[in-house]
Amino acid sequence: MTDSTWLNRDHQLVPGKELFRSERGFHLLAYTASHGQLLMRSIGQPDEPGEPETTIDLLFKPAAVVKIRDYYRGLAIRCATEAESEQVKADHASVSFGRDDRVFVLESQGESDYVVAMAVGWTEGVLGRTQHSFFNNFHPARPIIWPSRPLAGVDAGLDIASAQELIDALLADENAAVRRERHRHVCVVMTRVVRPDGPEVTGAGVFLTRADAEEAQAVIAAKSIDCWIEELPIAI
Repeated sequence: MTDSTWLNRDHQLVPGKELFRSERGFHLLAYTASHGQLLMRSIGQPDEPGEPETTIDLLFKPAAVVKIRDYYRGLAIRCATEAESEQVKADHASVSFGRDDRVFVLESQGESDYVVAMAVGWTEGVLGRTQHSFFNNFHPARPIIWPSRPLAGVDAGLDIASAQELIDALLADENAAVRRERHRHVCVVMTRVVRPDGPEVTGAGVFLTRADAEEAQAVIAAKSIDCWIEELPIAI
């Protein structure tokens, strides 16, 4: 079970109103230029006695201006007062703010930062080991691809695992209950063969590099078989 809140309406975002408070630690997890999404997280550790079981993902969207730290020990979020909002926007005179751009004040240990965005929301629950966040879930679509990042859209690729991490994951105990927060892409050569009872689509082979996949594809295609390459993420 997860508990979700999303706030983007005037009656929800009254100047000066406290929206969120937690004594847990939060760190900056991800940002994507697509829709200006800014994601912070308090990680759950369900296998550690005395540690919180649930993960809290906190999302600002779209973020126009950001002044934050990479980690908060305890966090409260409130709507800025009218005076605070005017001051923040005056400090960023080069930014064209819209009517729905609101200033959210982040307070922790007597200090404050802010994010200017249209909305803020959070989800709390037990995050699956192969689930990257509550805000980038799997949806049936074409192509069908398991999410490999905490946020959909353009990012810096900082969660792409190294080759050594891939090797370590392959050598690790297959029953190890570790979080799968990074990934590597592999190239899968897919084939389609028309049979009397209809077309059959299968994966012919998985390759670590596109060059290797293209070599295999050329061999398969020479047999007059329809084939193509799909890149899929391996959770590590």
